[in-house]
Amino acid sequence: MYSGNDTFLPEASPRMKGLLSLYYWTIGWVYYGPVLLSVYIVSYFQAPQTYDAWLRRRTKALFKFINCKLQIDYAEELPEGEPLIFMANHSSLIDLPLLKAVVPKCYVGLLAENHTNYFMYGSMVKRMGNIPIKRENIRASLKSFNLAKQALQQGFPIVVLPEGGRSQDGQLVPFKRLVFRFAKDSGAHIVPISFSGVFNMKNKGSLHLNPGPITVRFGTVIRSETIAEMELDEVLSATYNAIYDGLEPFEAGKLSAQ
Repeated sequence: MYSGNDTFLPEASPRMKGLLSLYYWTIGWVYYGPVLLSVYIVSYFQAPQTYDAWLRRRTKALFKFINCKLQIDYAEELPEGEPLIFMANHSSLIDLPLLKAVVPKCYVGLLAENHTNYFMYGSMVKRMGNIPIKRENIRASLKSFNLAKQALQQGFPIVVLPEGGRSQDGQLVPFKRLVFRFAKDSGAHIVPISFSGVFNMKNKGSLHLNPGPITVRFGTVIRSETIAEMELDEVLSATYNAIYDGLEPFEAGKLSAQ
């Protein structure tokens, strides 16, 4: 269990923490920088599903290189050959490579439109099939969800971070409703994913990288036939509760609720 402290090494001095952070950032970029550059180049010539397994292996290896132990648990086997929407909590920049490392399928991500403005990264993620979404514009968001439905029909799972942005304190925050309208209309199953440990590793308010144990829990699948019988807010609540239940106390906000 995590206590909510901002580091896994409370006995280390601030100077030592800074040096360790610099070391892990350096190791990470020396290893993963060439991987991203390779994907950037290959994405011009090949469909993402052709290099996805390679990228997933390299991304999982990244966490080993920076001394971060991944524990991945499944409540049940994922349905094969059926449309899936993976939904996870979002409290760190680390969530993005973590998703690539642990989701065992080539997926299409729904991401904030401003991500596509980043140099090289923005054009790469679009070529990989990811769909930008304008959070503040409902009409534009609906167009993005229509593209996501098409991706589901083509056999690609969708990945969504329903909080709509990174948590400021690592604890689970209320979900956005619009994405659940898409989930309900899509006819897909929802797979809840709970990430614990990522906020302690790298939070939005700090540049420090503090690798430690990360637990990833794939919860019980919320099946499409169940979703069809539920109201929109019931689908939201069921997904929220499933992710909440899979989190360690700090990330879920359970300690403050006690």
